[in-house]
This record gives sequence, structure tokens and C-alpha cells, in this order.
Amino acid sequence: MSKVCYGVYILLWMFSMVECKIPEVRVTCIFSESCTLPCSFTPTDAPVRIQWYHQESLIFSLQQGGEQLSNGNTWLQVEHISHGNATLLLKRVVVKNRGRYKCVVNNTSQTYVVAAVEAPIRMITIGAHPSGEIQCSTKDVYPPPDVHWTTEPSLPSTALQPVTRMFSDGMGLFAVESIVKQNNNTFEHMFVCNITSKYGTQIWTASLQIQERTGSEGQKLVIPCKAPKNLQFSTLVWTFTNANKTTDVLKYDSRTHKTTNFQDYAEIKDERALKGDGSLTLGNPVDSDHSGIYTCVFSGETTRHLIETSVNFSLSRQKKGFR
Repeated sequence: MSKVCYGVYILLWMFSMVECKIPEVRVTCIFSESCTLPCSFTPTDAPVRIQWYHQESLIFSLQQGGEQLSNGNTWLQVEHISHGNATLLLKRVVVKNRGRYKCVVNNTSQTYVVAAVEAPIRMITIGAHPSGEIQCSTKDVYPPPDVHWTTEPSLPSTALQPVTRMFSDGMGLFAVESIVKQNNNTFEHMFVCNITSKYGTQIWTASLQIQERTGSEGQKLVIPCKAPKNLQFSTLVWTFTNANKTTDVLKYDSRTHKTTNFQDYAEIKDERALKGDGSLTLGNPVDSDHSGIYTCVFSGETTRHLIETSVNFSLSRQKKGFR
């Protein structure tokens, strides 16, 4: 009896050794794009049968010169089979395509592919609300990313107390909103939000400064706007918000060194903007028309830096004299 058991143990050990030698490949597929799952084998003159499984469910089957079974989202280049290539193409990848795949050729050769699905971060926003909250957000991301807040100069971690919420849509993609509250020293700090993809392949950064300026009607006013040191930006955009209506003021493109003005009452110096100083000059401002929130936005490949300035105008001395 002991000899029989010993023989069984040997067989199990041999089987486990064979299992361990089955190659496993890891790939990352991008949401809504095509993705290749590699599988190779030693070609012969005999007919080839290829089967692909996802989580042990058959999703593709091909008998060379015979019938082909597919779920409509998979494709295999038949002309490559003679070269030992059974690579499968997934079309229009969705979240449920993640998981373990198995490629079986002629019921002998096996290859395992572990597919991760990622919907990369493609945008980040940051802004202040009248309620006193600063919100950083992104959307259409998978897996849900990590959000981290800091300030410059640094504040104690307990001072920020961020609240982060994540919402999933019908496709399994996530929208992320993270909020911190402004403090008594808001004007003295820059708030920095970092959103990092779950796989660590991306880090997007958005930063916000809040300031106030007061000017006199009819007199030029300069609204400061300077990019953080070493920030690589492609565009600088100024907007103006008054009575919940936002209008474009101007746009500067650092690649062409050109400025597009949408309002004739404001200007920047192109030579300064190229060096990261996009300060806006308002000419002959009128209180009712030009008081509000001016926002300058530096945008780079994975960065956004905003400066929101609340601007108010008082009557000039000359106008006060007529009252």
C-alpha cells in the first residue's frame, strides 16, 4: 500500500513540475483599444487546432482549414499560423476583458496570458468653490486611482483632511472627486493634488493658488500669474467669471509664441509668458463689467496649474469727487 502511495506522490510531483513550466505572460490592455495576447508554438505539417479560453470559458476556436468559433470580439491572423503564431487580438477592450487567458494548441501546447485592463488618466481638474472647498477630479479611469494632497509651503497632514469619492459608471470606469477645505491661511499656500494610476504608470498633477486684488476704476491693474519653477507648459489660458458666466479672455501658445485675444481690454507680454509669467494687464476697467474671478491656467502634458484671483474695483478719486 505504501508503494502505491509513493507512486502517486511521484506522479503528482511530476505533474506539478510540468504545470510550473507552462509559460505565463502578463500584458496591459488599454480600454476601448485593441490588445494582443501572445501565443507561439512549434509549427508542423499537421493540421493545427487552436483554442483560447478566458477564465476557463472557450472564447475562440479554430481548426486549420475548418470551422472557426469566435465571440465577435476576438480575431486571429490565419496566415501566421504556419509560422507558429497563434496570437489573439482583442478588439475594443472593455473592463470585463481582464483576467487569465489560456491558449491551447493541438491539446498539448499551452500558454497562459494574464491581461490587466487600464483606462489611463487623460485629464485632471482643480478649482475652488464658494462653499470654501477645493476640489480635484478626473473621470473615465480604470482601475480607480490614488489621490494625494500636499501644500506649498507645507501644512500638517491633519490640516487638509481630504474626502475622496469614487463613482463607477455602466462600463466599469471611475470618476474621482477629492475635496479639501480652505483654511485661514489659504492665500499663503498653493494646494497640490496628485492623481496616480493604480499601476503607477501615470502621475497627473493639478495645483491651485487663490489670491485677491483691488484696483481703481479707469486705472490699469496687473493680475499676477506665474508658473511654478520648472513647470513645462504648452498653453496659458485666461478666463473671467462674473455672475456665474465664464468667458475666455486670451490664450497663449508656448510652442508658436502666439497670443489670441478674445477681449480687447486685457493683454499679456509674450516675451514674459514664454518664461512662465502670464500676468494680465486690464486697461480702463469698469467695476460692474470687470469685477469677478480671473483664472489663469498653465497646461502641460500631465499638469495643470491654476491661479484664481478675485478682483474688485473701487471708484477713482476723480469719480468720487463728482458724487
